[in-house]
Amino acid sequence: MLFVTSLVGTEGFSVLDFETAGQPHSGYCTPSVSEGVSLETELTFDCFNWQDKSMPLTYEFRLRDDPISYGKSPKSVSTVLPAGSPEDDYQLPINIIIKNAVGVAVVETLFVKVKPSSKLDPCLSSIEEVDKKLTNYVIGERNELDGFIKKGEISQACQLALSVLNEAYKKTDCGKTLNQDTKTLISTTVVMKLTSINPGSILMSETIMTVLNVVTATCDSCENITNLIMEFTDKTNQLLVAAIDDVEEPFSAELEESAASVTGCLTNILQNSASDGSQANGSSAENQTSPKV
Repeated sequence: MLFVTSLVGTEGFSVLDFETAGQPHSGYCTPSVSEGVSLETELTFDCFNWQDKSMPLTYEFRLRDDPISYGKSPKSVSTVLPAGSPEDDYQLPINIIIKNAVGVAVVETLFVKVKPSSKLDPCLSSIEEVDKKLTNYVIGERNELDGFIKKGEISQACQLALSVLNEAYKKTDCGKTLNQDTKTLISTTVVMKLTSINPGSILMSETIMTVLNVVTATCDSCENITNLIMEFTDKTNQLLVAAIDDVEEPFSAELEESAASVTGCLTNILQNSASDGSQANGSSAENQTSPKV
């Protein structure tokens, strides 16, 4: 309310009545199944009866912070998931962000139990068998990763890649792990295929960057794909700059998350480079002092 008094003493006032945007409400979300097996059980997530004055609504489905799918559909794409942690009873949190047309969102969290597959456990199956099964997801004729990419289903491709990487690099109770060559092959193949995609949006770029972050954080012998990762990071930067320069596009959570994924990826690359340099210097020093010994 604004009160005004004129020079001759006349008084008046004006009232501006407005309503702030509220969150989407009155809905719920459910998983297609409550329990499954890593890289075997396909899951979808459905949302029902969400309402808001500011339509349309958009839905982002995430495994923790990792994107599964996004868009106007209240149903997620079909996806496989990695196994949960035994400390958490194999429960995985699925965060669903329901957002209205003006950017106000509410988060619905579901939990699904995903147990490890005995076929992918080096403690229960031979390492050679596990090697073959995991590589077949991303390499070879009619592999699933290529199938998703060819159909433009980038979210499913990335979630499959994340699940395969999780299985390839996880620690086991018996101490057995995959061969290092197999881990490197899976990591480099995933990077080569995903970085060949031209991201059409910030969300697509963020989805792919999530996979690249995992690779740079886990693969110690992937120096040959660093340039590919850097080139894709540059593409993401260009999308971010274009979005920030758009005065009609407010700075959103998606921009912040994409910027964080770029920072995380570059940090991993720098740390790996520093580690490699230290090892090289150490080897050089040993070689120089060895004659004296």
